[in-house]
Amino acid sequence: MGYGRDVYDLRQRLAAVSDRRQDPVTSASLVAAAIFFCGLLRIRSLNALEPKLREKTFRRLVGAPPPLEVLRSADTVSRSLRTMGLERLRAMGVGMVQQAERNKVFREGWVAALRYAALDGWEPICSERRHCTHCLVRRIKVRRGDGLVEVEQYYHRYVVAMLIDERFDLMLDIEPLLPHDLRPKGASQDDEDEGELTAARRLLPRVKRTFPWLDVVVCDGLYPNGPFLTLVGQLRMGAVIVTRKQGDEPLKEALAIWGERKPDQVLIDEGKKERLELWDCPDVQTLSTYQGPIRMVRGQVTRTDDPKAQPHTWCMSVTGKATRLTSRQVLRVARGRWHIENTGFHQWTTRWRFDHVFVHDADGIRALYWLFFAAFNLLTLFLYRQLRSYGRDRGKDVTRTISRLVDEMLDDLARLEHSPWDTS
Repeated sequence: MGYGRDVYDLRQRLAAVSDRRQDPVTSASLVAAAIFFCGLLRIRSLNALEPKLREKTFRRLVGAPPPLEVLRSADTVSRSLRTMGLERLRAMGVGMVQQAERNKVFREGWVAALRYAALDGWEPICSERRHCTHCLVRRIKVRRGDGLVEVEQYYHRYVVAMLIDERFDLMLDIEPLLPHDLRPKGASQDDEDEGELTAARRLLPRVKRTFPWLDVVVCDGLYPNGPFLTLVGQLRMGAVIVTRKQGDEPLKEALAIWGERKPDQVLIDEGKKERLELWDCPDVQTLSTYQGPIRMVRGQVTRTDDPKAQPHTWCMSVTGKATRLTSRQVLRVARGRWHIENTGFHQWTTRWRFDHVFVHDADGIRALYWLFFAAFNLLTLFLYRQLRSYGRDRGKDVTRTISRLVDEMLDDLARLEHSPWDTS
């Protein structure tokens, strides 16, 4: 924790956390530290955390003062989480990324020296029984006995922004989708819950204000539409958006132009054992809701080490700064969008317990997530900057190194004799 303390001011950032409880015995900053290490050490629930609140080594780790009663119970932690100030927690998370940028961690950029942020929807929590006022609701069919019955399912869904890179990925920001009765003024007055695009249009301007050095947004097939591309242009960003619906513009026009013609480029990637066929259409203007040209790129990828391999086709809409990329680079960035699925969503649910309902409250869930995201980012930065052993050149399992380090930290916790916050 010396790295987080000295390089990213972790102690001061945790000390700035506050909540709305009146005269609490356990301070909000102490609860925040406990939840931060709960995420860092992959502790599975607040009930599993409660015994550790009484252990001397864990109390040293979070910097708790001597009286045993100061760190009390899981209920105390839950009450504090539900009333924590989200803006200060967000400031802690984004402040660490901003500090990393000042430390020139992202100096080299990624493809063509640009910085890329992926946007995608994420649904970590769903339940047929427990719910809160911020839950979205849908009707699904489930098997009951010998037949299917329709039930209401409650869930939380978010739009996530993640910095993607060849070597490491960092969480940037998160925006919840709102139920119909909590949508902002001026929204449609129907009884539908909010969609992913609506939340994304709130999130992206905030991400750009917070991290003005971002250049390109990378998205999936939900996003190639005029209003979103117009917003990207207004923010002076570029876009690389995977496009799938062949009947929608501008992909429909690009497919007509390409027709049956041979690819513009054929490349062999010996390292990845792939054959790349690339088509480019630089100036499509058939999208009526967007004023400006859209570059369309198609890439067909075939494995060269498997005679039976079927080609996989990607189509991308490209605007703004991203149009300076070559066709091959556009394809590389589009395929890199999977970082948010694999390094982000998959890892968070399978290894970081994000799919467990630690607290049944919308603000409490977001408070916990911001603390877990801070732990995720710090651990990623430590592995990349200090150990220099976390990257996709280390094998197919990109989470192996990070998981092994967590295991070693858990083993070392039992031998912790002094608080890592004590610099004397």
